[in-house]
Amino acid sequence: MESQRVWTWAALALLSLANEGKIEVMSLNEIRLPARAISASFVFALIVALTSVSALAQTGSQTNGQTVSYVSRVDEDLTIRRVAVLPVMDNVDGIYSRPIEAQLNSLVKSSHRWDYVDANIAGGLPTVGEMEENPEQVLKSVRGIEADAIFAAAASRGPTGISIRLNLFLKKDGRLLAQELLTNHPRFEIPQLKEQVNTLYGKLLAKLPYDGLILSRQGQRVTINLGKSDGLVKDQVVTAVQIISVNRHPKFGFLVSSEKEILGKIKVLKVDETLSFGAIVSEKERGAIARLAKISGLDQVNYPEPEALGTPAGSDINDRADSKVTFGKDAKEWLPVRPPAFGQVGLNLGFGMYQSSTTLDTVGSLEAQSLFYPSLTAHGELWLNPQWTVRAELAQGVLSTGNPRSGSTPSTLNHSMSRYSLAMVYNFLLRDDFWGPKIQLSGGFANYRMYVDDSSPQALTTTTFSGMVIGLGGSFPINDDKLWYVGGKMNMFISPSLSETP
Repeated sequence: MESQRVWTWAALALLSLANEGKIEVMSLNEIRLPARAISASFVFALIVALTSVSALAQTGSQTNGQTVSYVSRVDEDLTIRRVAVLPVMDNVDGIYSRPIEAQLNSLVKSSHRWDYVDANIAGGLPTVGEMEENPEQVLKSVRGIEADAIFAAAASRGPTGISIRLNLFLKKDGRLLAQELLTNHPRFEIPQLKEQVNTLYGKLLAKLPYDGLILSRQGQRVTINLGKSDGLVKDQVVTAVQIISVNRHPKFGFLVSSEKEILGKIKVLKVDETLSFGAIVSEKERGAIARLAKISGLDQVNYPEPEALGTPAGSDINDRADSKVTFGKDAKEWLPVRPPAFGQVGLNLGFGMYQSSTTLDTVGSLEAQSLFYPSLTAHGELWLNPQWTVRAELAQGVLSTGNPRSGSTPSTLNHSMSRYSLAMVYNFLLRDDFWGPKIQLSGGFANYRMYVDDSSPQALTTTTFSGMVIGLGGSFPINDDKLWYVGGKMNMFISPSLSETP
């Protein structure tokens, strides 16, 4: 109002000049002009004055009902309108990557939540795992793609099934936003894999911190990019929110939770298949709900009917199935399943069967055997990288057999087995997991000695052989926790040296 008063006095001054100073002001609301012809300059000054007063009156009106703009950098960064799909990778020369990529492209193109952008990648791409660990690799690879977010997927086939990893990266910072995994799916048919891609895609969308966007606002009327296909119905009231902060996984970086501020409520008045139209029924302040505001909470959380004023069954956070890993009283700090390591040492107790056969010139064939004897093996491994390993072993065992030579004493012979080896091992990983199934090819040096008590007359001899040895082995986990494995190995000496005593 003060601005209007100043501009009114300025307008009166102009009028006075235009009318040679002959103007009579009774009050701000009453102005008397002399009854004579009005000059052109007077008319011009009057128009300018009235325009200024009118403009200021409009400004005052807007000030009295001012609009407020809520701005959040986090909210802006998470606004996804254009999406691209990177080429999918696999470990079987594209047998599965091509249909998976085609299905993923089809899902993105048919989605009304965002626009599809062709990736047009020229040259090689880092693996999905490398992109998860290094956002700079993502930024470098997708620099020329005009999209807000990028889908990246990888598939691998192993002896127990097919695994698929589906990631969504933000182009702005290259960080992983959401991830969904399929592990060891037993079906290898392409139609089955496409159904699994559809499931992964739907689960990943559910992990985003909002359901839809407001496309436009005019007065109290708004347009929303959600419709019947998303579960909206006429007269439904939805919530407009703004994301003000997010929490990410401490190791992998994907979104864990988000903090939102409620901007207001919108009643849906008309619903099409992929669009809906509604009216704002309440908002935090005038203009708080603006274009590109987020719609959240389409799927409401329902609780069982309360039976008393006490705590409803199942509402205690410590009763949740995941209370031991998240928020419950027994929850523990998150740690990797397997901490980083450079190798391992182990001690094995084993049981075996022993059989020996020898031929003496004066007696003929002699045989000794033990159906059961214990052995203890100490071993160590140094992991140079996931493929190359240095392994050392030292084994010791004891047993006893009957003296196979008639008339020889003592009647029972004690045996002592010792073995040591040093080898370089190459791991053929059947999938991209060091702890998963693998086949091992080894080469190195080994020494084996079986000591036998002397007897009179001589029956068995102490035998030692050593030399270069090659081996073939493998191991496979038999449970998801990878605590139990089944495996085996076979070693063969190459041109060993043999000695007997006596």
